[in-house]
Amino acid sequence: MRQRYLHRMELKEETRETSAPDGITICLYDRKRHHDQIPAVYANAFGESPWPTDWDCFPEFDPRGVFVAELSGTAETVGYVISFQRKNIGYVSVLAVVPSFRRRGIGRALVRAANAYLRSIGVETIQVDVFTDSAPAVTFYTDFGFRVVRTYEDRINEQGCGQECNGRG
Repeated sequence: MRQRYLHRMELKEETRETSAPDGITICLYDRKRHHDQIPAVYANAFGESPWPTDWDCFPEFDPRGVFVAELSGTAETVGYVISFQRKNIGYVSVLAVVPSFRRRGIGRALVRAANAYLRSIGVETIQVDVFTDSAPAVTFYTDFGFRVVRTYEDRINEQGCGQECNGRG
């Protein structure tokens, strides 16, 4: 198992920009429309296998914290963000945008939607974990207003289960 490290980043500067890019609609997750599309977008965005069908069964899952980017004319899903609250901290868990739609402001619009939701439920601190060797992700979140507050080793075991799965998260 290769050692990887994560930056825990915290939102330090709020962005005021609110608009979605032209031709893109940011909408709230709808299980009927988006449940099967999100794993496919993940696979496309990260070049990995799609998630299993029970991807939305983790304990903190809140469908009100999942936002989807769709093409305005066709409703094709081109990105999404999953956010949730754990205790008094909000987390941006997964952000994915189909590669051919990157660098258009879709990721920023999705993270803004997640942040607005987290603030609306009373979260004061918003964090994200980013692999230290993913320079584009670190740059994206830094440009957005997040700052590194700590770095730690990713401890995913052979079953793909992290500290949270083992009850230590």
